[in-house]
Amino acid sequence: MEIIVFESEAYLNLQREMLQMVRTTIREAKEEALANMDPANDWLSPEEAKSLLGIKSKTKLQELRDFDEILYSKAGKVIRYSKTSILEYLNRHIVR
Repeated sequence: MEIIVFESEAYLNLQREMLQMVRTTIREAKEEALANMDPANDWLSPEEAKSLLGIKSKTKLQELRDFDEILYSKAGKVIRYSKTSILEYLNRHIVR
């Protein structure tokens, strides 16, 4: 078995660099996915929207709509939610 020893400062620097690489990769993947998104597939049903948001309550979905946090379209009684606006909402509420 081979043992590798790091100075604590070098180890912390390595952690920071790896975390930055992961963040950059995720950001680039997200930007690419949004750029390639088909506008026709942008509209979600209420159930799909709740699933993407990770919520179960129709009331919370209504609240997000009422406070203009996410975009929606209403044709008659049919309501659809913008997937792009939901992803933007989630990105605005990232906790670091």
